[in-house]
Amino acid sequence: MARVTIQSIADQLGLSKFAVSRALSGHSGVSDATRAAVVEMAARLGYIARNKASTQTKIEIIYHAPEIMHRELWIEVQAGAQARAPTDNVSTTVRLTNDPAAVEQLASSADGFLLIGPHEDSMLDAIRESGLPCVRIGGPLPPLDVMDHVGGVDEEGAAAVARHLLDLGHRHFVYVHGQAGYPGRVLRFESFRSQLAEVSGTKIHELVLPQDNAPTDFSGALSRLHQEGFRPTGYFCGNDYVAVTVLTELMRLGIRVPEEASVVGYGGYAIASHTSPMLTTVEVPYRQIGRMAMSLLLSRIGTDGAVNNLPPQRVGLVPQLVVNGTTAPKRA
Repeated sequence: MARVTIQSIADQLGLSKFAVSRALSGHSGVSDATRAAVVEMAARLGYIARNKASTQTKIEIIYHAPEIMHRELWIEVQAGAQARAPTDNVSTTVRLTNDPAAVEQLASSADGFLLIGPHEDSMLDAIRESGLPCVRIGGPLPPLDVMDHVGGVDEEGAAAVARHLLDLGHRHFVYVHGQAGYPGRVLRFESFRSQLAEVSGTKIHELVLPQDNAPTDFSGALSRLHQEGFRPTGYFCGNDYVAVTVLTELMRLGIRVPEEASVVGYGGYAIASHTSPMLTTVEVPYRQIGRMAMSLLLSRIGTDGAVNNLPPQRVGLVPQLVVNGTTAPKRA
């Protein structure tokens, strides 16, 4: 006789594997009627839950590309997540995959997933179908998605930068995205721009570069703005690496920082403390984001998980504006 699986129960009831798994594990997201129907069908078919060889909680940490895995911010996030593991009898395995078919195999021995950085929709679909708890770190989720999410609050960080530069008297700005394709940078630009719109006399241009370290492209774009009669004194950058490019090019062009221009980065990366003058930046608590994500995930695991009866969580950790030597009052 074939082994009865979660898929077998789902097929009998016309439900998804996700719904059946959550019903059997006691998680939220299914109605009482559905849960009762699943439990009854499981008993009728003789379903036997898989028996784990160890009481240790097993977490799969998944990236989709090596260049993401090796970025400074995600290294910090991962370190924060794994810092909890030894004290909570948790084992973590870090994997590099964008294959949805691998998720089912991983789910057979895992208790939950942490998704770090961007992922294809097909990977998200596969993890939802597994029915296991998952917390996503970075990257957006669809509206009302059942998955939990932990990240920073980019809009607040950008708003704080805008207020800081406005308070210093700056009115003409450039937002330097750096390389295109990062949703967080777009969110920060929109928040920054909305804050400026509340103050009369402000103007802003945005610049997109072919890569974060593209000094020639930046200086060329700035030269064209100058030729058009626009001379910015406030520069907000997509991250600290972009800010270093802007800072060094401004100084090479003879524009003194902070006497003639103020520059702000984002992230609080190590490089921000190695510039001269030291970079004003928004310090994002990446390590704490990882720790919070692991805490939330562990709270979802098991029938007595602390947040099992709560809806999906959206947790945003607040960054800190660190004012250093690259911002100063605008000269009259």
